Amino acid sequence: MLTACLILAMIVMYTAQSLFCKLYSARYPGERSISSTVFSVVVGMIIALSGFVACGFHFSPAPLTWLYGILNAAVIIGYNFCMVGASTKGPYSVQMVCMLSGGILLPAFISLFFGDRLSWVQWVAVAVILVANGMVNYKKDDQKVQGRSFYLLCIGLFVFNGCYGALLDVQQRITGAEDREEMIILTYLLSALASAVFLACKRRKQFLKDFRQTKQSLTFLLICALASTLAIHLLVYIIPLINITVLYTFDNAGVLLLSVACSCMFFREKLSGVNAAGCVMMAAGLVAMSLF
Repeated sequence: MLTACLILAMIVMYTAQSLFCKLYSARYPGERSISSTVFSVVVGMIIALSGFVACGFHFSPAPLTWLYGILNAAVIIGYNFCMVGASTKGPYSVQMVCMLSGGILLPAFISLFFGDRLSWVQWVAVAVILVANGMVNYKKDDQKVQGRSFYLLCIGLFVFNGCYGALLDVQQRITGAEDREEMIILTYLLSALASAVFLACKRRKQFLKDFRQTKQSLTFLLICALASTLAIHLLVYIIPLINITVLYTFDNAGVLLLSVACSCMFFREKLSGVNAAGCVMMAAGLVAMSLF
């Protein structure tokens, strides 16, 4: 029961992250193309600081944790690059299918080497959820594919999103849960620093000005950072408590369903018949995953 409550809280936090990130991006006072990089720097630094606080500022990661943290920082950078690139070259629905599929399937396959198993009903539920993901994100007027690079970027989304979750899991299996704060620090501090260096090289004299915020954008940015911080700490705490495939299925699909609900309530977005059917299928898949 406690694990289920923690998973629900994590889903709520990741949904809040998505919601307030959207609100922040819409109110960012600078160039829209820079907002995501500024976001990565600020939120990454805050999450890293929370890791230092959580470990009592006693930062002593094992050598393998250093390796996994550096790899995961590179994964986040690669994921952001593919997400931004794919968003300008093809349909959002295809991006989401690749991203969610990678976030579920890649950690699942890696967990098989550690002896984790699912029932055949749960594997069917995963398949239903992946199909439903495409239906939930389907739009008739979605952007058409512009060049073969779109498919390479989608493959990148699949791999990077899957590797992110897999590395968090593998680190705790091999170096132990006591290094989870160090893993968070390394992952987000290094990715934030890399984003800051990239922004400084690209913007030069405009670098500091890019971090200026209005009261509204700063409020949404800080709320988003708080939600992101709570979400990642909940995730790494839950990882040893439950089958990793079940966890990431609920994480990815649950956040998508709750985000759709928020979009309908707060942004007045309307669902088509296909979208609604996809939501029902996804909810049914999650129920089957939890019961069997």
